[in-house]
Amino acid sequence: MLAGKGVMINWSDVVPEHRPAYYEWHSREHMVGRVAIPGFCRGRRYIAVRAQRNFLVLYEVDDLSVLTGPDYLAKANRPSPLTQRTTPFIQNSVRGLANVRASFGIGTGGFALTLRFDPRGGGEDELGRYLIEGALPRLAEIPEITGAHLLVADKAASSQVPVERKGRPTVIPNWIVVVEGITLAALEIACDAHLVARTLREHGCGDAIERETYSLQIMVTKAPAGHA
Repeated sequence: MLAGKGVMINWSDVVPEHRPAYYEWHSREHMVGRVAIPGFCRGRRYIAVRAQRNFLVLYEVDDLSVLTGPDYLAKANRPSPLTQRTTPFIQNSVRGLANVRASFGIGTGGFALTLRFDPRGGGEDELGRYLIEGALPRLAEIPEITGAHLLVADKAASSQVPVERKGRPTVIPNWIVVVEGITLAALEIACDAHLVARTLREHGCGDAIERETYSLQIMVTKAPAGHA
């Protein structure tokens, strides 16, 4: 299960020649600094296996108010020199500040499959029921699947642009499903069984569904009390 009721999720590109600088900043400054903010639980970064964008980044927070609150914004509105030098390398972002509508499972998997889509007009209730009462709990019962989650982006919260993000065009997603597992094959098989596009559309999903798979690179959790 996810560690909080809110999530910051981001898909983006960084070309290979800039990745050493990106890793130095993102792993050692950005992730550590974000997770240290009150209300942040943990952060994860994945690299693409079969995906349109190179990286998937996921931060779990107590609730969405953490991502619009003064502690986070104080950090995001005062970017460090390293942040200012490195963030221009990040391109083609799809980023949402989202509420966790449902979260099932036992832990974190080494692989993640994400789906981004819009409900069809009038199909929100049926689609929500199918995912929350049917598909996601069934996925979580599969031994190779460690988690299955439904996120819904908050458009107003996602539209805020702190100083460190100014000048970086960003697409805001709508509904997001994240499935975690111990193998890529298990994720693909599970998704084909319960989240195939035809089935989602039958239950109120719009036509456009973006499906991508990623492998976990790094996870940072909050340091225990009393530890630096």
